[in-house]
Amino acid sequence: MFLEGALDSKGYEVSEARDGKEAVEKAGENTDLILLDIMMPGIDGLEVCKQIRNRVVCPIIFISAASSDMNKMKVFSLGGDDFISKPFSLRELMYKIDALFKMKERLLQNYEENKRKRMIIDDLIVDISSREIMYNKQVIPFTKKEFDLLVLLLSSPKQVFTKDQIYENISGIDGKGDVNSIVEHVKNIRHKLASAGFPNNHLQTVWGIGYQWNNQ
Repeated sequence: MFLEGALDSKGYEVSEARDGKEAVEKAGENTDLILLDIMMPGIDGLEVCKQIRNRVVCPIIFISAASSDMNKMKVFSLGGDDFISKPFSLRELMYKIDALFKMKERLLQNYEENKRKRMIIDDLIVDISSREIMYNKQVIPFTKKEFDLLVLLLSSPKQVFTKDQIYENISGIDGKGDVNSIVEHVKNIRHKLASAGFPNNHLQTVWGIGYQWNNQ
């Protein structure tokens, strides 16, 4: 296929699935990117996305002629990261793929840089070096993943992070577990901050997408 050849020429290792069932079987933890069509033999692309999203954290781009607004809404609600309508430009697809990988690199770079900082938000002190969170001179006990999640959100205020992005950043690309555990981590962070008397709920849910830290 011309698409497989184009990706090969860019240095990507490509694995092709002939139908939806095979796509579900092949998608794994070591997959870096998935291209899906909605209209696939057997299991359609929407169902494939639904079945694999909880165990695959890589970006998913849909390429489909079924480009109605309803289908696009379903794609994003199921965890798709982008949608390209057929017929499409190969150059556009390559730009989108490059952009997704560059975004991942920026997230990791921002996160690593912020590990060396001390953040203060409305008297809430987040000390990166000691991994302590304090409010009113009292240490608030956070688990490792709760701390990493909070620091990730603080590193880019107002940026909306999907659950998959958060999971990958706090667990690593080889992390084991369930991406839905992010909901529980967020719940615990909110409870601990509120119990310590921190008055502002800056950790906000962006429904259908993920979470952000909004200082306003």
